[in-house]
Amino acid sequence: MLRKPSRDELLAQMAEMQRQMDALQQQLGAEVSGSGAVAQDHSVATGAYGTAIGSVQGNVYVGPPARDPEEALAIYRRVYVAGCRQLPMRGIDIGASDPSGGQRRLDLDRVYVALDTTARVDKATVQRRQEGMPGVTAIRSWGASVTEVSSSPELLEQEKSSPLQALTALLLSKRAVILGAPGAGKSTLLSHLGLCLALHGLEPEQKWLERLPGWPLDDADVVPISVVLRDLARSLPKRLTEAAPQHLWQFIERRLRSQNLAFAAAPLHEALESGGAIVLLDGLDEIPTKGQRVFVRDAVAAFARRYPKSSVVVTCRTLSYQDPAWQLELFAAYELAPLDEAKIDQFITAWYAELGRLGVVREDTAGALARQLRTAVRRPDLWRLAPNPLLLTVMALVHAHKGQLPDARALLYEETVDILLWRWEQIKAAGEEGLPPLRQLLLDAGRADVDLKKVLWELAFEVHGQSDAGNSDALADIGELRLEKALASLHPDNSRDWAQKVVETMKLRAGLLIERAPEVYTFPHRTFQEYLAGAHLGALPNFPVAACSLVGEGSFWREVILLAVGRLVYLGGDTARPLALVAELCPARADRSDLGWQRTWLAGDVLLEIGLNRVRDSALGRELLERVQARLASLLSAGALEARERVAAGNSLARLGDPRFRADAWYLPDEPLLGFVQVPAGPFLMGSDQRKDRWTMERETPQHSLDLAGFYMARYPVTVAQFRAFVER
Repeated sequence: MLRKPSRDELLAQMAEMQRQMDALQQQLGAEVSGSGAVAQDHSVATGAYGTAIGSVQGNVYVGPPARDPEEALAIYRRVYVAGCRQLPMRGIDIGASDPSGGQRRLDLDRVYVALDTTARVDKATVQRRQEGMPGVTAIRSWGASVTEVSSSPELLEQEKSSPLQALTALLLSKRAVILGAPGAGKSTLLSHLGLCLALHGLEPEQKWLERLPGWPLDDADVVPISVVLRDLARSLPKRLTEAAPQHLWQFIERRLRSQNLAFAAAPLHEALESGGAIVLLDGLDEIPTKGQRVFVRDAVAAFARRYPKSSVVVTCRTLSYQDPAWQLELFAAYELAPLDEAKIDQFITAWYAELGRLGVVREDTAGALARQLRTAVRRPDLWRLAPNPLLLTVMALVHAHKGQLPDARALLYEETVDILLWRWEQIKAAGEEGLPPLRQLLLDAGRADVDLKKVLWELAFEVHGQSDAGNSDALADIGELRLEKALASLHPDNSRDWAQKVVETMKLRAGLLIERAPEVYTFPHRTFQEYLAGAHLGALPNFPVAACSLVGEGSFWREVILLAVGRLVYLGGDTARPLALVAELCPARADRSDLGWQRTWLAGDVLLEIGLNRVRDSALGRELLERVQARLASLLSAGALEARERVAAGNSLARLGDPRFRADAWYLPDEPLLGFVQVPAGPFLMGSDQRKDRWTMERETPQHSLDLAGFYMARYPVTVAQFRAFVER
């Protein structure tokens, strides 16, 4: 019969476990004492209660249940930290391919850059808030000033206002939706916020709130609850009833049970009731079907009403949220701003500092490498990508392994795909005999790297084609059965066993396919899905006709087509087929339907993707350039397409060269009098009458009549090109 250990023996066991943890952290070079930042096995210290001993394996608690509510929440926080401590780059972090324990993964808090929103706020208001450091209630009381400033042209001047920080926006609104483009940092913002709040609850002495600038101390003891809304949608029954608060809470409870944290459900619910929780709901736009979207939206709204004292934050892509069917009533919406130059540089510096700390690069070279990358991303073609946090991270990852960045974004994605599939295999196999497992499996089947990539290209193309036309930003899922079947086609015996080994190896050692749920895979980000689909499209023998036909299926094919063109030009040196696509998109006989204008707009962007110098290398290219320029000018004159699309088409025309303006005449309009209008001589009433306008200023009086000579006035506002010509003269 087993003897129950005494209290002294339990305390001795706890002390020994803590000693081992301290030794392990010292060995790994951890800089935060007691943070429990060991990737796969996190010690759970229970503070003064000392009644539970356990560890965290992955994101599952292994140990006895806690009976004390505070102890239960401490264990919950530790599990929460284990799930979001490393940089959540959805498949592209440097540890994603390392199954050995992940001791070399990047810590999110070390490389995170604080994000701004597109709203602006009066600097004086911000300074008063910072000096007073009020709590959340007081901060929300001055939240109306954001709206006032945002609508006031005078205060939108840069010297009088500053961007509203994302964290401040969350303090302003108890119910908030964070909007942003793909890769804008929405998910990472929630991960960083939840991580710092959870660690503050565990280790307040480590000053985790300093990583959340402006977050009030008296409102920091909240417990974060994170939910990926696509996972919630996947758990719903096929026959949906009326949405209610319990649908979201029951999902949270089920997850707690799966993590062996059922004992934390009651204290977590009490925190929700009392306002001691912050609920972080990620990816409202990633729910696959219309019925599920409506249901989840209503369930979120009902949940927020049920627990009015706790904050609720939701993320969604900007374009998706324009549809009223997505919008949450009584939730304030804030859009994330792109990274500015200072934040881009800050991230690059932090990135290489962390790589130096982890030993991925030598610490004494980290500064020089950061300077190289800061210079590289300022190339005009890449600088347009750098404000997007995801794409900036991709560039940093490629630069860390290549020492330089490629010449075009198609090459950038190709390099990244190779890193995710092969580079970490090579690093892992360094010093070992034989090939890395994934390459060995391909060799066993008589296949090479390109064969595997072609399967992934086709899968990406197929699932992208199944995208919901009403939600062109959605990232598609690939079922494991479908994946295995596609991979089995590479094996001479069509072996499913071999395909399963490939899937398992990619899941453990590569980052190009992410297991989002059991037996469900997806690509790391929408952009990778688009690039891989573009690789398949570009390889089709009838590429020009096939790509042109896809335009009619929806705007979600646009980036796929452009990336296919970039790949053909930069990887294959092929301009003939991209020019043939331009001819298909913009034929000699104009198509003035909405689809025809869409194709004309895309034709302009295809020419830009090819590069104007390459376009002008051939007579066909020069002819097509003139045709597209004229057709885009007609598009603008006709007021075709939606306003947002028309602006984008106009920007493309400006980069191609707008034929409506004369380069030999200071870029003035190519029309009679160069766009000027003659104003004949005559009387002019100048000034204001205080008797008629009580807002009249003294300097505007007295009102009087003048006789003016004839003069000329420009019909249109001054353009940048015209002002440049003026300055250069």
